[in-house]
Amino acid sequence: MSSAASNASRVRFETPALQPRDVASATARVRAAAESNRDARRTAEALSRAFALWRDPDYQPRRSASAEIAVRAGFSVALIDNSLEALLRPFTADALVPIAARVQGAGRATKPGAIGFIMAGNVAGAGIHEVAIALVAGAGIVVKTATAEPIFFEAFVRTLAEIDPTVAHCVAVLNWGRERTDLSGELLANCDRVLAYGDDSTIASLHANDKVLGFGSRVSAAVVAPSALARPRIDAMAESLARDVVRFEQLGCLSPHQIIVVSPALGAPREFAAALARALEGLSESMPPATLALRDACEIRTVRERARWRRIAGDSIELFEGPDLGWTLVCDSRVPADASFAVSPGFRTATVTAARDFDDVRCTIAAASRWIEAIAVAGDDAEIATLSAMLRQIGVPYVCAPGEMQSPPLVWRHGGRSFLDLLLART
Repeated sequence: MSSAASNASRVRFETPALQPRDVASATARVRAAAESNRDARRTAEALSRAFALWRDPDYQPRRSASAEIAVRAGFSVALIDNSLEALLRPFTADALVPIAARVQGAGRATKPGAIGFIMAGNVAGAGIHEVAIALVAGAGIVVKTATAEPIFFEAFVRTLAEIDPTVAHCVAVLNWGRERTDLSGELLANCDRVLAYGDDSTIASLHANDKVLGFGSRVSAAVVAPSALARPRIDAMAESLARDVVRFEQLGCLSPHQIIVVSPALGAPREFAAALARALEGLSESMPPATLALRDACEIRTVRERARWRRIAGDSIELFEGPDLGWTLVCDSRVPADASFAVSPGFRTATVTAARDFDDVRCTIAAASRWIEAIAVAGDDAEIATLSAMLRQIGVPYVCAPGEMQSPPLVWRHGGRSFLDLLLART
């Protein structure tokens, strides 16, 4: 084991009792460190080395962090490992160094000062795209981790400190609960900008002003075009989409909740749902489902019972169920004129719906576009090109292939915004 691995593996996952002055002091420290670190390329290269270590599932600090995250969340370690592998895949030197070149080309006047991050606890590592961009852009950053997930950023920054202490000094990772409004207020008062992640109620609780950039409640979907329904392609495509559903237990903004099957054949949605059900059942063996809280179990049970009653009432509904609420698929074969976008409770719960053509897809997605973060598209080259152009025109920030939903590029327009453009716009 390398010295970086051995030292970074000794991670402490809690912050001692904090006072408002501690938040102010941390912000001042990272601001000063960022002012002293003028080399964007150095930062990009240090980050790329840290990410390279963290992409290795056998890297001891990652193994330790994955195990602790899994215990706290009630997830399997295999699920966390597979999810982190997808999340960290885009963070290569080839992605980071061009950002450094763009920053240096923009000139010293674009230095962004101190940026605070208020992280959500539903997805380990959520927000890492903006953290990496902010560091390369020359910001000092204060990361306020969630009480539900205080582990990932603390462990990752310790790795960064082993690689390049100068870069790591530009980051402070602190942890406090949402009831400590005095500390959150200090973060807002001392940072030039604050990025907040979480549901819409969390963002609203910050009494957002022009300093706050909120990433609130968002969901994702998938579209399966006719050519993807032919065998054996349907099974491979269903396997890829099943991984998109399973990763992070479907709790992040990039997790698909609804899969729209485009076909004039009445049985096509049901055939796809059956293939997806087989894939979800298979993944339950390699990545066992989470231990559910009572509220989550009740919500999933409600989805199932509602589907049963709708079928009894004569709707074209079919229910596919895994054991012990492990996964749930509702197949709704009605045309989109009778169905709206379906948001699930998460934990491998999804709806498969029918569309007669791409115009039906447009109607369904456009009606929910303000909440949609990503859409995976399956089909032949022509279908993918047509659907991708249409979805981008509607305003979907990230369009990708099945299996890539949790691996958006570093400069993905998260929430429909470009954080990099925002930083470089400073003068």
